[in-house]
Amino acid sequence: MTTALSSSLIDECYTALVSGDITPLDDFVSYLESIRRDLSVEEWSAYIADVIAPHPIRALLHEEPLTRRAYEKPRGYAGDAAMLDLVYSDARPPELSDLGKKLYDWALLKPGAASVRARRDILAGIIDRIAAERPSARILSVACGHLREAQQSHAVRNGKIREFVALDQDRESLALVAREQSDYRVTPVHANIRRLLVGGTAYGTFDLAYAAGLYDYLDESVAQALTASMFRALRPGGLLVVANFAPDLPVIGYMEAVMDWILRYRIESEVERFAARLPRAEIAELTTFRDGPGNVVYLSVRRS
Repeated sequence: MTTALSSSLIDECYTALVSGDITPLDDFVSYLESIRRDLSVEEWSAYIADVIAPHPIRALLHEEPLTRRAYEKPRGYAGDAAMLDLVYSDARPPELSDLGKKLYDWALLKPGAASVRARRDILAGIIDRIAAERPSARILSVACGHLREAQQSHAVRNGKIREFVALDQDRESLALVAREQSDYRVTPVHANIRRLLVGGTAYGTFDLAYAAGLYDYLDESVAQALTASMFRALRPGGLLVVANFAPDLPVIGYMEAVMDWILRYRIESEVERFAARLPRAEIAELTTFRDGPGNVVYLSVRRS
């Protein structure tokens, strides 16, 4: 498709958005996805720089708070804990324009947002299951963010967890966790993943160790090393769970072109390779599964 024709299609969507009509937006997202599939990585980057970045539609779409926060990266990276809170939509952000309100409601219905909410609920369910299996369990969350899955967990709220170690490099996220969850035996720890890579048992041993959104940003070598370190920190019978968005997520083009949000997407076989450095004799069970919306691949490894 020529640049002139693609610009014409974008112009039509922009004109509709200016008038407050968001109905063409799904077609715009599908269009970006098809363009991304047809181009090489280098061509796609050039297309974003030459066509999307200078077009006023991108600034207009930044009236939507999820899109704007990912693009502006106030904490230095997209997908921070405050942005995920916008996805959970427990409270509508203040001071949105009329268009921004429409766009926010639209964004909350997109597949990526649905899978972020599903991830919180899946992890809360796993926490509850571990607590039922193993009284006085210790749990480790790596890159914990605001630890919303713990707030969803019946076991955490009812004091069934002996200790919940919440590790993150973002001090703002940890400060919020301390304010909201310190009464539930949650211990915030300021550290980056290098501390785990150096010594997997630096914070003791655990019945459950998991990472929700971290692996989307890691290359395979680091992902394998971190998986091995987390596995070493498991007690016998303990469970390791990590999650990674899949490459068939249908909004990747929009995320990259409009939100400047770049992730590493993986299918099941690639997620299974995270476990390549684990001692096979110590693995009782290794499985992968997807969330209900089908956009996130989970790796679950039980230690023998």
